[in-house]
Amino acid sequence: MTKVIVIGGGPAGMSAASRIKRLKPEYNVTVFEKSNYVSYGQCGIPYYVGGIVKNLEDLVHYSKEYFINKRKINVFTRTEVVDIGEGYVISKNDGGEKKFNWDILVLATGARPIVPPIKGINLEGIITVRTLEDAEICKKLSLKAENVGVVGGGYIGLEMAENFIKLGKKTYLFEMLPHVLPNIDSDMSWLIESELKKRGVELHLSEKVIGFEGEKKVEKIITEKGEYKIDLVIMAVGVRPDNSLAKKLGLKLGVKGAVSVDEYTRTSNENVYAVGDIAETFDIVTGNKTWVPLATTANKMGYVAGSNIGGKSIKFPGIVGTAITKIFDLEVGRTGLSEEQSKMLNIETVTTKIKAKTRPTYYPGGGEITIKLIADKEGRLLGGQFIGRDVLPRLNALASLLFKKSTVWDAFFDDLAYSPVFAPVWDPLVAAGRVLLRNF
Repeated sequence: MTKVIVIGGGPAGMSAASRIKRLKPEYNVTVFEKSNYVSYGQCGIPYYVGGIVKNLEDLVHYSKEYFINKRKINVFTRTEVVDIGEGYVISKNDGGEKKFNWDILVLATGARPIVPPIKGINLEGIITVRTLEDAEICKKLSLKAENVGVVGGGYIGLEMAENFIKLGKKTYLFEMLPHVLPNIDSDMSWLIESELKKRGVELHLSEKVIGFEGEKKVEKIITEKGEYKIDLVIMAVGVRPDNSLAKKLGLKLGVKGAVSVDEYTRTSNENVYAVGDIAETFDIVTGNKTWVPLATTANKMGYVAGSNIGGKSIKFPGIVGTAITKIFDLEVGRTGLSEEQSKMLNIETVTTKIKAKTRPTYYPGGGEITIKLIADKEGRLLGGQFIGRDVLPRLNALASLLFKKSTVWDAFFDDLAYSPVFAPVWDPLVAAGRVLLRNF
């Protein structure tokens, strides 16, 4: 019997394991997960802390028991793989250590939060929020906290800041870069920063945190510019691939230390696959390898790996880096390259930025959306950013255009639906394409 071991029970790992069992029910598939939960939604953690999601279990898509009983997958939670080699792993849990053999291995170890080695970082009350256990700790600590410091202006940092404000906490947000959301251009991000300030977030941009002070528990954040009284600190400065097991196996590493994989998600060892946040992927816009840790990518990579292991050959075509979030009343979406990223790649760009209504003025319920489109000098679309109302349909439409390597003319002529209930006759995305066409 073919033995498959999956290390990591997040979306990528469980997607792979489930697909393998569907195609090859006779395979023995075993999953090891360090936390208490498998198949859970990390992206929902800020909303659990903020009270929008009432129960932690609501973030779990399927229980361990479901996978064991319904899909016949051996699932071990609270179990860490402490050693690994060709054809075997050593797992450790409350029952001690045990050796398991494998014929095929799937690495889905994900990413781990970056914790900078600065003074006082180990004080109580300084936490990261990556797992559901982290979410539970954060919620308990927030009940007693009055002043919360969020370090990092990425998606998680902004979402956590919003939810702390809704809990009535004095909230400070520290970002060492000049603007929030580094993958959104500064001429767009100011809209987000204005919303944060309007809602009561004390925003500190271009301000690097250099330490923390307190007896046992954190009491102050120290930056290059000042000191701030804080009861709770959320470290949200980013993540990096959790590649320790990959290194033990001697696998080839790629972008930012992620495991190098081919289009079938195979690693440099033909019997080992890597999926999700541990693995690099292919950027359709640039044609280069990239590393973008997103849940949608993780699920699809898991499906591809499981299909290939199960005998159904599928290629993972790559990504365009589409992401969306909500910051209070602003929806924020981006896909492809930003103008700043394009310049770093020495790509000569043509851009436009428009503000438009999302529905006709005579029909209630619409709002405003600001759209920025980026193209190269030949007219190929490179990316776009959307801030305002009704972002998702326009963002997804542009992502599909980027996925097919489309042009500015395609953005203008794309046959988008029209009804005053949903959009004006000139959809904002089409209108942005029309304005951008003036440059060609």
